[in-house]
Amino acid sequence: MTPWAFAAAAPAMTAVVAVTVVAVVCVRTRRSRLRVTVAGQSMAPALTPGQVVIAHRVGPGGLRTGDVVVLVKPECPGDWWWPAVGGPVGEGAWLLKRLAALPGDPVPPPVSTSLGVTGVVPEGVAVVLGDNTAASVDSRDFGFVPVDRVIARVPR
Repeated sequence: MTPWAFAAAAPAMTAVVAVTVVAVVCVRTRRSRLRVTVAGQSMAPALTPGQVVIAHRVGPGGLRTGDVVVLVKPECPGDWWWPAVGGPVGEGAWLLKRLAALPGDPVPPPVSTSLGVTGVVPEGVAVVLGDNTAASVDSRDFGFVPVDRVIARVPR
């Protein structure tokens, strides 16, 4: 390639690189955030039905008691599952709850009463509760939540 041909092709190559960079940034941003529509009254008044929240994906180390989190819904009480590739993924497979206790924290009274468990939350699990306890299915019903099933946190 002659220097003149290279100079003529440079703007086109720059455009291709710029489009590629923008595409990579968009994909990474999309993968790091979840758009969740609130369904039900379990988190009222903090979150109302139909409200859309953007949650940021987070690992177990990025969680704090009091966070509103997105977690994978249990298939049936006590039986946790992770959606397989191509399987049921999306808002129907998620719950929005408040993180009430992490490993090593005392088991909250509503959970200890309903499950008959006392002491501290074991390693690898957490306790989640809805803000509106009268309308919430949470750790009082399905027990401890494996921490790896908490997939995102709603920013405060």
